[in-house]
Parts: sequence; C-alpha cells; structure tokens
Amino acid sequence: MDIQHIGNNKFLVGLTKNDMEQLDITYDSMDYSNIETRRVIWTILDRVRQRTGKDVDPSGNLVIEAAPDSTGGCFLMFTVPSSRRIVGTVISKSNLTHIFEFENADSFLDMLSVSELDQKESRYFTNGEKYRLELPTEKAVYYRRIIEEYGKFIGKDSLTSAVTHEHWKELKHSPSES
Repeated sequence: MDIQHIGNNKFLVGLTKNDMEQLDITYDSMDYSNIETRRVIWTILDRVRQRTGKDVDPSGNLVIEAAPDSTGGCFLMFTVPSSRRIVGTVISKSNLTHIFEFENADSFLDMLSVSELDQKESRYFTNGEKYRLELPTEKAVYYRRIIEEYGKFIGKDSLTSAVTHEHWKELKHSPSES
C-alpha cells in the first residue's frame, strides 16, 4: 500500500492487486453504502494515520475518488473538504484513460496498422512533431504490449489527459473509418 500525503486535507493511496486481495475487495464492488467497503476504508484510513500521523475521520465529511489500475489494483484519493457542503462520505469512481506517445508519424502509423484498434474508442493527437494515443483503461491494458513496441506509455492520470487535450491538436477520424 503506497500512501502519499498531498496536502493538509488530501491523501493518495495506491493499492496493488495483492493489497486488494488482502483487504477482500474489488474495484467493482466498492460502494460506501456497503458495510464491507466501509470496513476496508476504515482500515486504509487507520494505516494512513499510522504512517502519516494525520487522522482522517471516516464518519465526518470525506470525499473518496477511486480509479482502477491496469494491474488489478486501484488508486484512492481521500479529501476532507474545507467547506461543509458535502454531508457524509462519497465514493466517486473515475474511468481513467491511458496516454501513449510516439516519436514520429512513422512509428505512430506502424502501430495503427498492426494493432487493429477500434477507432471509435481511441483518440489521436499531435503537437506537429510527436503523436499521442488516448485509450480507455480496459482497451489500453489489452493493447499495451503492441503499442509499446512503437511508442511509450506516458500516463493514465487526469493531468496527463488534460495537458494532452489542452496543448495537443486532436486528429479527427474520417467518416469512412468510423
């Protein structure tokens, strides 16, 4: 279990597949209305307190964001809101995307020709020199070995996605490819 203190009121916890098995929980079964999920959250927050000295009260205002990891684990972001508008605890699940980068058009086009990616589920970007591919997590896990023969994995977090969307030009699919 990897615990990072991100600020006064935020913690990021990375759970490996093994951690999740030991806690007897899966990403799909996470639901704070379920007593077993609450037990796991309380266990994790107890470990956060032990390692960081910061006490996060799961019975107070708390936002938990969960995102799956391609290796079978997941990431949990715990935030104690500074405002009191949130009442209780909420688990929000996000579907992250994976971003891959290619050094040039040749490597990008070679990957596309062998991967047989469903173009309806993928997005392509360029900055004029390099190319990026954005895929939903479940597709990225399936195609990752092929893609990494031609390019490199650069991230699956919301920041990498936001930078790509803001600073790179999206390449549109032609109607015949859709």
